[in-house]
Amino acid sequence: MAEQIVVGYDGSENSDRALDWAIREAGGLGGELKVVVSMGRPVAVDPSLYGPFLEAIEQETDRVAGAAVARAREAGVAAAGALERGDAAGVLVHGSDSAAALVLGRRGRRGVRGRLGSVSAAVSAHASCPVVVVPERWDPRARAARGAGPFAGRVVVGVDRLGRDNPAVAAAARHAGRHGTGLTLVMVVPEATSVPTGSADLDRAVHEQLTGPARALVDQVAEAVREDCPGLDVETYVFSGEPAERLVEAGRTAELVVVGSRGYGGFRGLLMGSVSQAVLNEAESPVMVVPTRGKG
Repeated sequence: MAEQIVVGYDGSENSDRALDWAIREAGGLGGELKVVVSMGRPVAVDPSLYGPFLEAIEQETDRVAGAAVARAREAGVAAAGALERGDAAGVLVHGSDSAAALVLGRRGRRGVRGRLGSVSAAVSAHASCPVVVVPERWDPRARAARGAGPFAGRVVVGVDRLGRDNPAVAAAARHAGRHGTGLTLVMVVPEATSVPTGSADLDRAVHEQLTGPARALVDQVAEAVREDCPGLDVETYVFSGEPAERLVEAGRTAELVVVGSRGYGGFRGLLMGSVSQAVLNEAESPVMVVPTRGKG
């Protein structure tokens, strides 16, 4: 059975970017694209009074979905539209159960510039499959024009204490392998000290005490990935500082940044970690959030 990519679409410019990304992904996988358009929550109204208004909404929704499906088919991708009644986030989360990936723009029609939209935030936190959020600044041509760099054109994944057990690592490696890009594993440790001790040797010792175990862990993860994915180009970096800032910086030239949702089960398992939220808010590249509920 062909893998299904689901894209949330509302006809806005941001959802157009998400549609473009989803079409490329479905085409590269030889998969199917499902375009989901929500007509909003159902309301109980008198059809004799509001029937024409509701019919107009349904016709417009059908037109929006049809236009998106036509674009996908013109690109040679098998696609179908789905008109849904209900809260947009809830509809998409429900559809994530059978999807290989779910794609949407960072902000919808009523989003606030520079911040993660309510639908994007809810879906990224609750979906059961990887969610790719495409930012409004995403432009693969502009990114390519920026030239070379350590992360240019690569898939970048944040490594944390879960190491190879974090599903985000496997998802990133799978995406990089399918698309023929390199994979970069990034681990970030706290700054050794904001105030020098006055001893260069002591400063180096403190720094190594923090970075040494991180290097060992990220190297172990890289070795495991190379065993699982022979031939995949894998690089590793250990940085000091704030994890979100480093991943956002990498995303300025990266093809994709991958993070785990950092859920732990129960109510907290429905919430994203602060790093994931910050990266989704600020990244200039598409960001894949991979569910990690029950881990850790």
